[in-house]
Amino acid sequence: MNQEVFDTTYQEEIFQIKPKSVVVINEVWEKLGEKERELLSKIIAALKISIDSITIVSQPTLDITSFAGKANKLIYFGDSPVGISRYEVLESGDLPFVCSENLTQLIDNEASRKQLWIALKRLFTV
Repeated sequence: MNQEVFDTTYQEEIFQIKPKSVVVINEVWEKLGEKERELLSKIIAALKISIDSITIVSQPTLDITSFAGKANKLIYFGDSPVGISRYEVLESGDLPFVCSENLTQLIDNEASRKQLWIALKRLFTV
């Protein structure tokens, strides 16, 4: 079935698949410690979304172009790319995102966690 026929036939909202929010971590999930996983779960719960409603991706460095059209919001935990500020809601194309230090560094840094929370409240309108 070609795209034009699909678009005109299935116009109801139920057929519209909306992209998920994406969390990008700079480590492989299996190597993430229990404290880091717990912190991530707390962050997601505080945003009033379930961990099942997001996609978690591992990238050593952020490649925001790989998420164009595939995500509606993005949070990155890792080394910020050159020229990208941490804890600010930024936008690349139609994709709003926030960058943070990695989860391991965030655990013991209350000031950074507060800055991240302020940015995430703006990103997710909490």
